[in-house]
Amino acid sequence: MANKKLVKVSLQLPDKSRKYFYGKTKKEAEQKREEAKRKLLMGYDVGNSTTFGELAELWLEEYKAQRKLHVRTKESTEDIVKRYILPELGNRRVKDIKPANIDRMLLNISHLSKSTQEKVLTYTNKIFNKAVENDIIPRSPAFNKKATADKPEKVRPLTDAQCEALLKATKGTRVYPFIVTCLFSGLRKGEAAGLMWKDLDFENRMISVERSIVWPKSNRQGEINTMMKSDAAHRKIPMAPEIYQVLKPLKSGSKSLYVFPCKSGSFMTAESIRSMWSFVTNRTVGGPSTGYHLKPTLDFHVTPHVLRHTCCTRWIASGMQPKEAQYLMGHSSPDITMAIYAEYMAEQELPKTAEKINSDSLRLALG
Repeated sequence: MANKKLVKVSLQLPDKSRKYFYGKTKKEAEQKREEAKRKLLMGYDVGNSTTFGELAELWLEEYKAQRKLHVRTKESTEDIVKRYILPELGNRRVKDIKPANIDRMLLNISHLSKSTQEKVLTYTNKIFNKAVENDIIPRSPAFNKKATADKPEKVRPLTDAQCEALLKATKGTRVYPFIVTCLFSGLRKGEAAGLMWKDLDFENRMISVERSIVWPKSNRQGEINTMMKSDAAHRKIPMAPEIYQVLKPLKSGSKSLYVFPCKSGSFMTAESIRSMWSFVTNRTVGGPSTGYHLKPTLDFHVTPHVLRHTCCTRWIASGMQPKEAQYLMGHSSPDITMAIYAEYMAEQELPKTAEKINSDSLRLALG
């Protein structure tokens, strides 16, 4: 979407310089100019007073108007701007903001992940670029600033033993079919929640991924998203025997259009997802107290995303080519799949690497 430029009007000041006023419309810009004229008559200094917060409001308005963006992406972006950027920069005049102010903002968020810090800098620069486009400043003071946090801990796939322990611990509970589906298809949590029986072709053993359920902060009941996370998210996945074995018997007794419905028969809400997943957390060492005298048997942490990551890793371990895995996972970029592939190969080659280091051909006398 093309950036919308602000409407600009000017006013000549007593020192013969010109003061510019900006607005989303000509009327808004002229109203600001008239207010400045009144202040001039009262003896006030009316130098350029456009604040960072004013530009941020305009940028967010344009950003959220983009139809292709996921509702959760829009909410997340607005939350980052309001929580981490505006407290430090919002009330400052754009022309007064210096690189030192950006350094202070970064210091205030130094405890956050590198990914979040990078988003803060990206959005900050985009808002400043709005000021550059409208001749308020020559260049963003956040230009060339870098995130300083360490990279977040990598998602670790479950081992085969952990997979079997998870399946054993949850068998017979309502989360079990959900776990089997995610573990053997690589579906995202929202994609699994959005599965309908019409998406499952049991005759040809194929799963069609056509929609996802999202739970934005503004609607925890959930919303159907057919646009999906990316174009690559629309895909067909061969149905693994384990999925067929678990889901086929469920279809005949289901009164819902959805494979994993909530009690009303509709798709799951954020609360029903949390409630369903409690069958996992209640069986995890260090998890919440259940009140049902369950003995925790899972000594590892697992989420739906961990199941997805595990599925991809197991596919690669079976000999599947990264390009095949990319399609089945619905990754928009091959970089994501290749990162999983590289991590797996590095671990597999580690014993051979150790053998090379300990090879007799590399030994030297120590004196």
